[in-house]
Amino acid sequence: MTSRRTVLTTATAGAALLAAGAPASAGGSGDLRSLVDGWRDYLTGIAGVPSVAIGVVANRRQYAVNGDAVFQIGSITKTFTALALAIADRAGRLSIDDPLRTHLPANYPVPTRGATPITLAHLTSHLSGLDVLPPGLAEDPDLDPKDPYAHFTEAKLIAALGRTTLLSDPGTKYLYSNYGGGLLGRALRDDYPALIRDQITNPLGLKDTTITLNADQQRRKVDGHDSETRETTPDWHLPTLAGAGALYGTVNDLLRYLRGHMGEAPNTLKPALDLVQTPRFTITPALRIGMGWHMYTLPASHRTAVWHNGGTGGFTSYAAFCPSRGTGVALLVNIGGFDLDPYGVAILDAL
Repeated sequence: MTSRRTVLTTATAGAALLAAGAPASAGGSGDLRSLVDGWRDYLTGIAGVPSVAIGVVANRRQYAVNGDAVFQIGSITKTFTALALAIADRAGRLSIDDPLRTHLPANYPVPTRGATPITLAHLTSHLSGLDVLPPGLAEDPDLDPKDPYAHFTEAKLIAALGRTTLLSDPGTKYLYSNYGGGLLGRALRDDYPALIRDQITNPLGLKDTTITLNADQQRRKVDGHDSETRETTPDWHLPTLAGAGALYGTVNDLLRYLRGHMGEAPNTLKPALDLVQTPRFTITPALRIGMGWHMYTLPASHRTAVWHNGGTGGFTSYAAFCPSRGTGVALLVNIGGFDLDPYGVAILDAL
């Protein structure tokens, strides 16, 4: 979750995977099971991933393996934070174009640059000018490299804001920022877990998408593994920047979440779900961003895909869907820093 991995190289990477013997498609028969099982076998066999959960949806048909296993979903959390903002906007409780300073306590110094203030929309589309991380977070003597956000308290966030220099004028340049995602969660509500539960997970029936695991979810949670040593590693905790990446989830919940974005949601949520998928900024000719979600064109089918990935020290995640096709994919693995994007692209392109 400390950097942004884009899909700009995944066409080449996906071709390399197929040349190495990875499953190419559903065989033209709509066989979701063979597609998913094939990729599961490839990831656990050739790629050597300890635990894999994969699920796909295609025109209301769905198939998943390890669908109820619990993983950390990392930065996919940002799409939930963005949706919470969109829900509040559509309900008239705020505007996505409100200045950030109007939604933070008075003792939070909000950095400025140029004539345009940072808005809530800037945070969710990574246009705020904020760096990836708050200043001082990585150099703090209290830092635990295996749980790098756990030490970052509200007092340290306030101090960091006072030392922050924006890297660009708000609204002018895409700069992926965990700092901004965490600030947005804080601006929306003090109790971020309650915000996500009340506004999103309960209405959509996402029973395993949460920050605090119950006893049953603890039993179903897989252990995370370090990317270099492949040894088990602790989960990450983000008490102050929860909106950037604190959620746990399952493939079954992610598929239900994607289906909600493609029309299977309560009518009260549909305006907000449409809003987050609306492009707001062109990053490159091949890549755009809405609110939380990125958009690009699949290399083989040339359909527009809406996607986000994520990672913590022991987990990597990927979720994407094609609204025009009614297809989607969710992948979760228990290795940090594992590049799932080529696999997700290949699977979605095959649906």
